[in-house]
Amino acid sequence: MRHQGKEDGGATPAAGDALARRGRLFFAIACAVMALMAATAALQVLLLLFRVGDHAGMLHGGFAFILTQAHDGAMPAGFVAISRYAGWQSALAAALLTLRLIPGLVILSGLIGLFRLYARHLIFTAANEALVRRIAWALIAYAVVPLMTHAALYAADMSPVAIKLELRQLDAAVLGILLFAFVNVVAVGAEIERDRAGFF
Repeated sequence: MRHQGKEDGGATPAAGDALARRGRLFFAIACAVMALMAATAALQVLLLLFRVGDHAGMLHGGFAFILTQAHDGAMPAGFVAISRYAGWQSALAAALLTLRLIPGLVILSGLIGLFRLYARHLIFTAANEALVRRIAWALIAYAVVPLMTHAALYAADMSPVAIKLELRQLDAAVLGILLFAFVNVVAVGAEIERDRAGFF
């Protein structure tokens, strides 16, 4: 019988090869999404920081960005250009937007790490466990951070509402909690693989 050791995470050869192929594919996709998201995030933050009022501002208590203006140059109803705020307010908005974007980037970086491990036939390892736990915490942060940023925008007189809860925040919180439960499964699997490797 072929020993299924730590290198293949206990998977059969066929299943391990399929997982490795998918891992490489998803790794490439996640890297592309990460690069696109990071570039978009940097552009949005810079638009706020440099007060580009034609393309960045606030709308209904949240951040708003306009790619192309209407033919008559009219802005959407309720849109307040970032250039109409004081310098410290636009700097605060840029900082808060950065804070809002960090959890999403952490989630993507964690997925990239997981897919890299899967491409190497590593499934139940301590590294997998740590990455899944990191993603779970990032999902919780994705749900909580907007509550903090909305409160800060309200205190800075940049938003008419102090609390704004969206359905995606609840979804992220639930998924984060479920991932914490899944972490225990990964941890048990990692312990089994370590014991098996030591036994053989």
